[in-house]
Amino acid sequence: MQILKSFVMAVCALATLAVLATATPAHAQEPHYLQALSELRTARDYINFDHRPGIGPQKKLALDEINKAIEEIKHAAWDDGKQTRFTPPSSGVTDPWEPLHQAVKWVDAAKGHILQGVDQPENQGLRDRAVGHVAAAHQILVDTLQGQ
Repeated sequence: MQILKSFVMAVCALATLAVLATATPAHAQEPHYLQALSELRTARDYINFDHRPGIGPQKKLALDEINKAIEEIKHAAWDDGKQTRFTPPSSGVTDPWEPLHQAVKWVDAAKGHILQGVDQPENQGLRDRAVGHVAAAHQILVDTLQGQ
């Protein structure tokens, strides 16, 4: 019985060693992409906060582009689940366009972080696609603000 017990322990130890030896190391998460995810979520929240009539189509287009950029980035970075740091404008703010101004600020910050990120070959150009979506969202927001 003692020999069988020792044999089973040795087999378990070898199996554990084999599993650990064949495991591939985890890739470090790209911090620039994680920061960009947080900033894009914040921009999306600011755009969603704006409920004025008349900007619905532009708002939807900007949100679609931001969501596409988020999806592209998620392929390279895990969803970190952090708060988006969204704070609605205080009641003293009288500029109804402030949420869109804030969204432009966050979209621009996200673009900067995406551009700093490394576009790994296995990501197949996701950084460039994400930058394209963010640039499109930026242009939509700026055009909307200029039409005010």
